[in-house]
Order: sequence, then structure tokens, then C-alpha cells
Amino acid sequence: MSLQMAEEEIQAHFSSRGQPAPVYFEHQDAEGSVFLARTGAGPTVVFMHGSPGSWDAFVHLLSDAELNARFTLVSVDRPGFGRTRPKGAEVSIEVQARRIRDAVKASGVALPAIWVGHSLGGPVVARLAADFPDSVSGMVLVAPSMDPNLEKRQWYNWVGKFPLVRWGLSREWRNSNDEIFPLKGELELLQPKLAGLQVPCVVLQGDRDDLVPKENADYVKRELPPGVVELRILEGANHFLPWTRPEEIKRAVQDLAEPR
Repeated sequence: MSLQMAEEEIQAHFSSRGQPAPVYFEHQDAEGSVFLARTGAGPTVVFMHGSPGSWDAFVHLLSDAELNARFTLVSVDRPGFGRTRPKGAEVSIEVQARRIRDAVKASGVALPAIWVGHSLGGPVVARLAADFPDSVSGMVLVAPSMDPNLEKRQWYNWVGKFPLVRWGLSREWRNSNDEIFPLKGELELLQPKLAGLQVPCVVLQGDRDDLVPKENADYVKRELPPGVVELRILEGANHFLPWTRPEEIKRAVQDLAEPR
């Protein structure tokens, strides 16, 4: 099973909303390549999907007429997913952040940008902000997997390690499982860097999220510097906010873009 939209679906979606289809860009690097889609014009907003996923997790936002009129919108395929290469998982959050930042910069869009990360994309955005502060003007962390003490391997993660089960999984699900296993250690490496993130941050968290405990939002508030984080707890919302509550992500981006 692939989680990517077919190209015909993408074209039809943008056409139905009266928007031009996205422009694609692929950046070659030492490890392989990083793929991204771009729409709009203006200051840059970059979207980073969770695990598994692909750039079109944010298709509703990239096809939003109001956002396109105001921003350059970029959505990436994280290493291990979509059209980014190599096809295997990249378990290092540090490497993911570097490769994605280099690809966005190479695409020619303006930096610094507002970076939006959903689920496992959240800690990748935070690591990017720590390692490349000049590339980040704001962060929107959407149901982010951030607290290493809350990172638990589920029964299905262990089942997915069995060779016969693994053989039957798609590339996306194999790579997702592979990057989930070492995530706790990766978050522990990220933790001491969070106190230095002097960048405005909005955290969106559904109060009915069954996949990422909502206490992760409290962790971000606690670990980042005082006054940096605004928590927005969404009543009745689950984990899949890019699909179920894209308007909240849009509002967070617009709020961060307003002069302070």
C-alpha cells in the first residue's frame, strides 16, 4: 500500500481549487536526493510530514488560494519516503534536518522560513532550528513526537520486525517502523538543544490524539525557552490534523508571519 497520491489525483485536486499544480524540485546530495513540491510566491513556509507520509500530506494547504497569494509554500518528502532517495530509512534526525534544509536552500526559495512539522516531522523541524537557526523564523509543531520518555514502541512495531511480516509491508511502512525504533534515542540527543531555540513556536495538539500523547505539547512548552511557545489544544481533534484541521495550521502560520 502506498500513501502517496497519484499524479493524476494531485493535478485534479489543484485544478478543482482553481490553483496551478505545484512545481517539483529534486536536490542531489551526497546521500542521494531530496524531493519537494512548491507553490505560491512570497516569504517561505516549509511543511514536513510525519511517519509514514509524503509531501502531499499538506496538499490542502499547498492548494489554498489565500496562502498561495501570500507565501511560497514548500512541502518535502522526508528521507525514506516519497520520491526522496535512497529508498531506505534514515534514522538520524540530524541527517534528515541537514538534507532537507540543504534541499530547500538549493531550490532557491527565500530563507529564513516558517517550518511546519507534523508528528515525527516535529522533532526534525526542531533539530533543523537548532542546527541552522538562520534558516528558521518560526515553527509550527503539529502533534509532535518530542518527549523521549513518552516514546513507546507498540506491539505492531515489534511484529513489523519479523521477516515475513516485513516482506509484506510497503516501503513506507518498513521505513516508518525502522525510524520509530531508534526515535527515543534521537529525541534524547535533541533534548539539550531545545533550551537554545529562541524562535517563535506554535504547538497544535488534539485532545483526542491516540497516537502521540498530548503530554508531548507540555514537554515542548517546558523545554523551550520561556515565552517562546504558544500551546493550542484543539478540542475533539485527533492526530491527523493536516487532513482534519488544516485551517488551524493555516492560522498558526499566518499568526507567526504577522509583525511582532
